[in-house]
This record gives sequence, C-alpha cells and structure tokens, in this order.
Amino acid sequence: MGLFDRAGLPSEDFRSLGEAIGGRVRVLAWARGADGVVVGLPDRLAIQTRDGWRFVGWHDIDKGGWDAKDSRLRWALVGGGDDEVVLTEPGSLPDLFRERVGASIVVQQRFELSRGRAAMIVARRRLDDDRHPLIWSLSRQGGPFDVAQADQAEAELARLRREYDIAG
Repeated sequence: MGLFDRAGLPSEDFRSLGEAIGGRVRVLAWARGADGVVVGLPDRLAIQTRDGWRFVGWHDIDKGGWDAKDSRLRWALVGGGDDEVVLTEPGSLPDLFRERVGASIVVQQRFELSRGRAAMIVARRRLDDDRHPLIWSLSRQGGPFDVAQADQAEAELARLRREYDIAG
C-alpha cells in the first residue's frame, strides 16, 4: 500500500481502514466528519465512528447528496431508511459521492401510468464485482398503485430485466 492509495488520508486512519476491510485500500476522496473521517472508496463509502468503521455500498444508495447549508451528506437507501454524516471539511467527497452513486446506475427509467402515477425502475451494479447480477428496484411515484397500475409496473420491470440482464 503506497502513498498514492492513501490520497492524503492520515496514516492512522488509513491503517485502521485497511484492517477493517481486511485488504488493500484505495482512497478516492475523504473528508473530516464530526465523529471521524469519511472515505470514498471505489465500491463504497466508509464512515469512521466511535465504534469502528461502517460501510455503505454505492449501489445501496437510492438518492442523496450534499447539503452545504447544513454541512451534511445525506442519502436514502434502496431497501429503505436513510442516513447522513456531518462533514466539517468536505473536500471533494460530495462530488465523488454523486459520481459513484451515478456510476452504479445502469438503467433508470420512469414509466408513466394512469391517473398521475408513475413507476421509477432502476438497475444498479455493484462496483466491486462485474459478475454480480444487476440489482433491480421499482419505486412508486404519485401515490399508491391500484392493481392495474401495479401489474403495468411489474410488466415493465420484467421487460427491462429481459432486455438488460445477461443470461448466466
């Protein structure tokens, strides 16, 4: 692990992160947070806490971004829930956050339904494993779906999966 891999991350934090990952670390960007450093890696966000490190895969983030007014990096997860970290010195981490979440998205299509409803269909890829199947999600927009709308949305999801998934 050379100096290049650290990208200026203090050596103690770099060493600790490497131990938590259990392997080689490649830092793309990092920032000082209220509770420790926050590190952007090629495949995930690493957040130092008082209890150690926690990780969020870029492909697990549905949406989010930097709120400069509150100095918070916020995100919502694909499976539900949300999180945030306060960054006292954000550096280029907010830009990397946007780039990496975007890089994980392979397909993003809004599908219009009747009565002002829509479905957002997204396929994400893991940035650490090219062989991993795409991770598909469907979110409802404009309120709850009736049975016909749900059927339409599921049919469109199935069509997109057939078009984009590679048979293994």
